[in-house]
Amino acid sequence: MVKTIANNNNDGMSIRKALVYSGCSRNMYYNNKQKKYHRNHITAATAAPSSSTIEKEIQQISLQRPTYGTRRMAAMLTRVLGRPVNRKRVQRIFRKMGYIIPSRRKKEIMRSKVPNIKADRPNQVWEADLTYIHCGIDGWGYLFNMFDIFTREWVGYCFDLSAVKENAIISVENALVTHKDIIPQDLVIRTDNGSQYTSKAFRKSISVLGLKLGHIYYNTPEQNGHIESFHKTLKKEYIWSNDFQNYQEAELAIRDAFLDYNQNRIHSSLRYLTPYEFISKLKMKEAKEEKVINIGNEQK
Repeated sequence: MVKTIANNNNDGMSIRKALVYSGCSRNMYYNNKQKKYHRNHITAATAAPSSSTIEKEIQQISLQRPTYGTRRMAAMLTRVLGRPVNRKRVQRIFRKMGYIIPSRRKKEIMRSKVPNIKADRPNQVWEADLTYIHCGIDGWGYLFNMFDIFTREWVGYCFDLSAVKENAIISVENALVTHKDIIPQDLVIRTDNGSQYTSKAFRKSISVLGLKLGHIYYNTPEQNGHIESFHKTLKKEYIWSNDFQNYQEAELAIRDAFLDYNQNRIHSSLRYLTPYEFISKLKMKEAKEEKVINIGNEQK
């Protein structure tokens, strides 16, 4: 209306006068003009991704991560597409593609009455446990794992065809080799009461390394809940999808899984970051805080 008044006037009425005659405020006129400009200049890069694009990405991600639900899938799509993707939109596409699995009922979910041990910094509590993996003609393999409950990092492992106490010790040593910046006396190794972890050799080795050793109560695997959950994820996403013919094939798959789990797999408990991304972000934060403290000390 403002433009019509200004254009139809032979004397070339200004926008300001046209606003006065029309009764329109200057804020309303210029705000509407700005919104219209933005609507007309939205590029393909800033536009919301189409459903077909999201469906293709879901199919590609599902080939690599078939166990991902709608929450983790929405987080992955946000990372890949560079724009927020609503979980409800992912749910609709999952239903359309037949990916939705019925959720368990309340009475089917077992909840622990024993609180999990908590950590407030990296390398404070490492949980240790072993699990079994079938290796075809070579029989069963035994995977001894070490897991940081704060960063969700798979810190080390030892995979062998025998479940001897020496392999439990090697798994701890392998983890320490790649984490040379830890303070041994501040680190607790928490295990169950398996024969490997209660043996004199294991306890002596932990003592020699300067670490603290703690055992959970008998018949309470939920106290080692982080590594128990990790073993479930490890088997669902990396082990059960393979049919290993021998020990060598299983060993290669575990080596690849170790790298992928720490570098690429996102965790809801880490706000959908990978363990390595979370650790990197934490170190940057600590470096900034240390820098601020140093500047403050210099000014004093």
